[in-house]
Amino acid sequence: MSHNPVFNRSMQTGLQAAREVPQELVDAEFAKIAAKSEPMTVEGTSGKVIAIFTVLLATAAATWFFTPLQGLVFPAMLVGLGLALWITFSKKVMPAVIVAYAAVEGVFLGGISSMFEAMYPGIVQSAVLATLTTAGAMFAAYRFGWIKVDARFTRIMTFAIVGYMIFAVINIGFVLISGGAGVYGSAFGWLAGLVGAGLAAFTLNLDFETIMVGSRDKWPVEMEWRAAFGLAVTLIWLYVEILRLLSIFNRD
Repeated sequence: MSHNPVFNRSMQTGLQAAREVPQELVDAEFAKIAAKSEPMTVEGTSGKVIAIFTVLLATAAATWFFTPLQGLVFPAMLVGLGLALWITFSKKVMPAVIVAYAAVEGVFLGGISSMFEAMYPGIVQSAVLATLTTAGAMFAAYRFGWIKVDARFTRIMTFAIVGYMIFAVINIGFVLISGGAGVYGSAFGWLAGLVGAGLAAFTLNLDFETIMVGSRDKWPVEMEWRAAFGLAVTLIWLYVEILRLLSIFNRD
């Protein structure tokens, strides 16, 4: 059957003609199919981002005020990493897993924020304000075209992010073996922290571009969850890098 009534009638021969289906029923079925394939929108993605951060902030606040939960910081970090890898490499979009990731990351962020606040009073407020300000500045730069997210920019950012992640893994390995603070405990710690914060900030432009392209090209509506997840991961990364950078400046 076709949505074109002429083609629909011409294809009906023999027994098919005897069981001719009224064209209005065919149109109704096509309408149902079209209704199910809603496109991705900026507004829908924004709603998903709000939902993710509502869950994240709720578990972060619970961890901040409920001391026993702060002992789950490092398990939450490992679980969050596992969920993030699962979501990233899965071919299927899984909203429930994304929400679970937000809950786990809230425990992690609430715990480390409490630890840093105990060492450097006022640092969390400064980190939150710096994160929001940086994100706003990056959005303005993207919105007004000051930063062009083209193939060259994407390629450079991809290589930079991969390189930084390799550095982070090596540094963590060195910390576990030596028991020290790694590069961040050296005289060049502020430089490494600044590079990390800068990379996280500019990665936001890739997330903005993903949302805009998906909305423009009418990607499937479930891609809103994937785009919102990507933006949430980058904002969490940016907050952690800024928190660490501020701690280095406070230490010195």
